Amino acid sequence: MIAGLDAISFIGSVAVATAFIATLVGITAYYLYYRDQNENLLRLGNRSFFLMQGGVVTALVLLIYSLMTNDFQMNYVYSYSSTELSNYYLFATLWAGQEGTFLMWLFYGGLYGLILMKTMSKERPLVMFFLMLVQATLLLILLKKNPFVMIWHNYAEVPINFTPADGNGLNPLLQNPWMVIHPPTLFVGYSSTVVPFVIAMSAMVTRDYQGWLKAAQPWIIFNVMILGTGIIMGGYWAYITLGWGGYWGWDPVENASLVPWIFGLVLLHGVIVQSSRKSLIKTNMFLAGGTFLTMVWGSFLTRSGVLTDFSVHSFAPSGLTFYLVMFQLVFTVMFFAVFFNFARWMKDEGVEPSEFGDGLMNRETFMLMGMLILLLSGIFVLFGTSAPLYTRWFGDPASLAPDFYNTMIRPAGLFMLFFIAIAPLLAWKTSEFRNRDTAMWAGIAAIIATALAMVLGLTQPWSILLFLFAAFVVAINAKVAWTFINRNMTKAGGYIAHVGLGLMTIGIITSSMYDDSEKVMLPEGEFTTTEMGYDIKFLGFREMPDGKDRVKLEVRTAFGSYEAQPEFYYSDFSKSYMVAPDVKVAFAKDIYISPISFTPAEYANLNSFKLKKGETHNYADLEITFKDFSVNMGPSTQEVTANLDITASEGNYDKVLPVKPILTARDGEMDSQPADIPGTAYQIKIVSVSATDGVVELAVMSPQHDAGTTPRDMMAVEVTEKPLISILWIGTLVFVLGSALTLVNRTRQRRSRKERSKSEAEEIIV
Repeated sequence: MIAGLDAISFIGSVAVATAFIATLVGITAYYLYYRDQNENLLRLGNRSFFLMQGGVVTALVLLIYSLMTNDFQMNYVYSYSSTELSNYYLFATLWAGQEGTFLMWLFYGGLYGLILMKTMSKERPLVMFFLMLVQATLLLILLKKNPFVMIWHNYAEVPINFTPADGNGLNPLLQNPWMVIHPPTLFVGYSSTVVPFVIAMSAMVTRDYQGWLKAAQPWIIFNVMILGTGIIMGGYWAYITLGWGGYWGWDPVENASLVPWIFGLVLLHGVIVQSSRKSLIKTNMFLAGGTFLTMVWGSFLTRSGVLTDFSVHSFAPSGLTFYLVMFQLVFTVMFFAVFFNFARWMKDEGVEPSEFGDGLMNRETFMLMGMLILLLSGIFVLFGTSAPLYTRWFGDPASLAPDFYNTMIRPAGLFMLFFIAIAPLLAWKTSEFRNRDTAMWAGIAAIIATALAMVLGLTQPWSILLFLFAAFVVAINAKVAWTFINRNMTKAGGYIAHVGLGLMTIGIITSSMYDDSEKVMLPEGEFTTTEMGYDIKFLGFREMPDGKDRVKLEVRTAFGSYEAQPEFYYSDFSKSYMVAPDVKVAFAKDIYISPISFTPAEYANLNSFKLKKGETHNYADLEITFKDFSVNMGPSTQEVTANLDITASEGNYDKVLPVKPILTARDGEMDSQPADIPGTAYQIKIVSVSATDGVVELAVMSPQHDAGTTPRDMMAVEVTEKPLISILWIGTLVFVLGSALTLVNRTRQRRSRKERSKSEAEEIIV
């Protein structure tokens, strides 16, 4: 086959190239149809779009087939697939690499385009014009990063037609059922930001500054709902997989999806205000562009490799930086050119948005203040996420600590909750506070709930205020939602979504600010009592067919016993030990047990201590001096070496031995590699490192044991209580339900308006 390609790779490459050419034809046809209104050009544009989507679907099907059949001659399959993977995870390798994710992005964009083609290509051809511009850019990137290249194209030393016995395999962190549904769900929401963007671009060019809302609003709701769902799925995956006990770490890649969701949420409330008051016209146009452009910026951050050293989720460098920068630059310049031209037209034509109602106590004013706070929060997160780019101007690149985000988000969240609680009680246009009884009873309920939480341990001032306002949001919006449910349930969607946000806030407060955690050493076969009152026995290991061995633990609680089985196994893929926690789920609290390390019986005596630079610790006949750290940064790995001088007796003399234990951080997992102390029976390893304080915690492992004792294997685990974290997950479900009801309601309203317009047109004809 041509240039060393087999049949599938050749057809796949041709499909991508054909799709790109069809897109260029479609772009031209839609623009000319907009200008000349020639029906033949519209048909050409539509057929070009069908051909483009056909090429994308063909390429997608061929790539999936190659993955499922383990065609290791194809570089993408070789890089992410393996014979050890089940069909479940073989399919998930589709989005393990950049080529697959770009192909998915194109596929989703094509699906949206098919809907837009049917509903608005005739009346709004520029919507299709701008959409195909985005598709053309993605196809150009895919031509550069071709998923169908063979391994001998990527590795010069590999002969043509060579077939590897196996592939590199899939990152063990991605071999989780949630990772099969989380990335595609996130990508549905991520890619859907393009639809409000192209509708807004078309509206600005055609000056349809009010009519675009009806077309865009269902898409905006869809984007907020799906993208939010995908983000929460990612948080839940982190919670049950990574073993650090949290669900959101302000990781730059996490933030890259959060920022466009925040912008979309602001846009959603902005179009509600514009629909009711015919105001915020330019604001909503700007937000529609900002939502899409921040998504593109997030794609650049995660796919260019600039975050490789700062995020466990980021893709490795791939040579796409120039293309991704041009993607961002072209559409940013295009958007602002159209936006400022539209703003100048509004000024020249004297188009004045409606003024807000008198006074501050009206709904549009409160919604606007909430929008501003939410928008500022999104800008702060965007600023923090981009830190590795601009900090390199002043030295070594660095990311911002979670405290930066937490400090910012607390006051912003407090004001947001206040506006969400009060807005439903205010009237449009006039300054009128309605339903005072609802506000009073909701306030009493919130105060009682907060007082109860304080009795149960809520003490920090910020958490008390946030809890109070979140409870206030839940009470008021639940009351308003119930009123609408009795009339028309779909109209209650927005208020139900606000109830979900309030519950999520309460769940975040209780689970993160008031969790309790302790590390425990468990000798095999013996119950150990924790400070939290649990009795835990280490029973050994359970070997699993997939190689992901589990730790067998028996846990006794006040409410009975259960068997915990956290994962703890060595991964050839990451060359380190991988862990995954066992989570005992209950409404009141989760019991979260994560393995830390395993010490065989011959080294069961573990003696730990901390040293600053230059300090010395004596253990048995050893004198251990900590000199300094050595840090080695790799593309996805960080190695910290403790440089030690250990003085040991050798015959009648003392000998100074340089010993260098290593602590490796890879993909969010820590692996401590013990170092032998030459001439002795001891080993020494790093337990933890505090680089800011210049402190290292070391542990000496000794095969010697106290007289009369039998050496036993030791398992170190971390036990954590997560109080009322279930409220967070329940709130998420409530938020998704409310968003779905809102989407159904808006879709029905749009369909109803179309039917009325059609009926009126038929009456006029008659």
